[in-house]
Amino acid sequence: MIAFNTPQQALNPLRYPHMTGVVLAGGESKRMGRDKALLEFRGTPLVLHAVNILQQFCSQVVISSNRKDYLFTGCEIWPDDVDIHAPMAGIYSCLKRSTYPWIMVLSCDMPLIDPRVFDLLITQADLLRDDVLVPVHDKDCIEPLCGLYNQRAIHLLEESIRTHRFSLQQFIRNSKSRLVEVGPDRDFYRADLFSNINNITDFNLLK
Repeated sequence: MIAFNTPQQALNPLRYPHMTGVVLAGGESKRMGRDKALLEFRGTPLVLHAVNILQQFCSQVVISSNRKDYLFTGCEIWPDDVDIHAPMAGIYSCLKRSTYPWIMVLSCDMPLIDPRVFDLLITQADLLRDDVLVPVHDKDCIEPLCGLYNQRAIHLLEESIRTHRFSLQQFIRNSKSRLVEVGPDRDFYRADLFSNINNITDFNLLK
């Protein structure tokens, strides 16, 4: 059996050129005290971990952010179209700007994500009917910052933003979404698969 420890060791990676890969790096990192996307994990900035994963699938990968600090990645920086401090702003703005109907989203603070999560989402998708596909684990824990979003969801996102409902969890439950179970029955599952970094304690535990 081939070991699968890093994005570079993906088994037979597939490319989906008709999707835009979006790294969400627009957070203010207030709890961290500095830009967590630039923190190095295993010798690589967190933002590049996400870029490397999405590049296995998408011919175009962009950074969703209002800052220019990530130009070193070689990716375009796509700023928010709306002035709200929530991940919904980045997803909405990138969906509007994408040339393709689908975007593949990954937050920069989830470096332990296995690329096979995205393979699983795509194989479970009805691309003509689903508007959102995201993983769910531990019965009802939805991971909205690691998923696929279709431009059909733009109008519902606009309505959510207009009415100041910025919760992606609520948006997903109200949309034509498919929740894909990722649990111990998957051969790539780990308990820390969806671990995210919010503060320095999280980062030190991850290291």
